[in-house]
Amino acid sequence: MKNGKSKWILAGICLLVLLTSIIVYIFRDDILFKAGCYMAPVGDYHADVAILEGTEFISTGLITSGVDLLSSGKVKRLVVVLQNIAPTDRPYGINGNYKDLVRQKLENHGLKETEFKVITVPVRNPITLNEAKVVLHGLARENVKSAILLSTGFHTRRSYLVYQHVGIPLQIKIFPYAYFPTYDLSNWRVKSSGIREFEVEVTKLFYYIIRGYIPFKLSYSETPAE
Repeated sequence: MKNGKSKWILAGICLLVLLTSIIVYIFRDDILFKAGCYMAPVGDYHADVAILEGTEFISTGLITSGVDLLSSGKVKRLVVVLQNIAPTDRPYGINGNYKDLVRQKLENHGLKETEFKVITVPVRNPITLNEAKVVLHGLARENVKSAILLSTGFHTRRSYLVYQHVGIPLQIKIFPYAYFPTYDLSNWRVKSSGIREFEVEVTKLFYYIIRGYIPFKLSYSETPAE
């Protein structure tokens, strides 16, 4: 009797898995599109500043997106974030202090000193969390109350949740804004760089949640309205 019941249970589980697989396959494009939108949120926001999240360096496209926000009046100032690296680790041919080079380039672009700030953060694990603490505690001392966070692609969700977590006790509201370098939400599924970054960033997001760097309750919160 027990063997017969077990067979029916096993058959039911197999049928459920089969039906789920069929449904996922049929609606895979819609599912992946929504997953992409979750990982790389974009919105139309206004804030005190725009935080441009770089690494050791920052892309021209990300800077251009920030300047567009500034020129359109959606933010009052740009905050360019760079990771502090040793001079010997810079790509060959880049001479001088990179932070100063970025500052000079922004001035050449026509920005006033009051319209931007370039800061470097130490590279300490967990990198994104420690970066957010340095940046937001500094902005809190300047009485900043809101910030648009410009980040690259699918890294945006993890950065946004980390910055949001750090910003809540500082009363700084964070708005996410994903910048897409080589793909966008409509075609990332057919781009090798998009697929690779999606897989990597989903893994890193789960890691941050499991380690407690991001509270679980924030991971399923909706993108904020102004």
